[in-house]
Amino acid sequence: MPQALHVPLTPPTQTVQQNVRVWYDTVSGLCCGDEASKWLTQYTGKPVRLLRKDPEAPRLVSRYVPKECTEPPQAAFADVFPLHLTTEPSLRHVNERMQRSLEHANFRPNIVLDSDTGEAYDEETWKTVEISGQDTWQLLVASRTPRCSMPGVDLSSGEMYGDSEPLKTMRTFRCVDPGKPTFVCFGMQAAAQHAGPTIRVGDVARVVTRGFHELTEPL
Repeated sequence: MPQALHVPLTPPTQTVQQNVRVWYDTVSGLCCGDEASKWLTQYTGKPVRLLRKDPEAPRLVSRYVPKECTEPPQAAFADVFPLHLTTEPSLRHVNERMQRSLEHANFRPNIVLDSDTGEAYDEETWKTVEISGQDTWQLLVASRTPRCSMPGVDLSSGEMYGDSEPLKTMRTFRCVDPGKPTFVCFGMQAAAQHAGPTIRVGDVARVVTRGFHELTEPL
């Protein structure tokens, strides 16, 4: 099998549509082609089909939508919100307490920010954020992200480490949400109020408003 799989950003016109279940939602996906399915099936040893979210079939976020949002944001195959923020100072704070260092990829964000102040978990006070460069984005920050066991995956092998880390250690200092005080939290769920179209490495983020976050229902 080829070492790399290449798929077009836009799937072929004639493609298979398939519904998948993501928590409480049924989401329509478009197959990325037989070549992708064959490659992934050979790699994993299991029948796998690669899907792209059908842009013509909206999936509206219904939970934790900030009151400032004039209409519900849309998501694809994420658990809830389309954007997940983590920051360098917060990851450093976690790694200072870990025997095995973690990467941002362990927490699966799609936006990673650094900070001039270096203050860990400052993002937990953010309500709206502007990211500017060649394009401008305005983000609504909705809630902390409760963590499942996925941060315990070895990124090089895809296998679980099997020692209950990092949640075992993080449980001693990251059960911080007043609404769900037994949940380990890291990162922030967010949605775009105004989309760019592109966020680039080196863009500048500015906190516009701050406020209080509290989980009141399951994500």
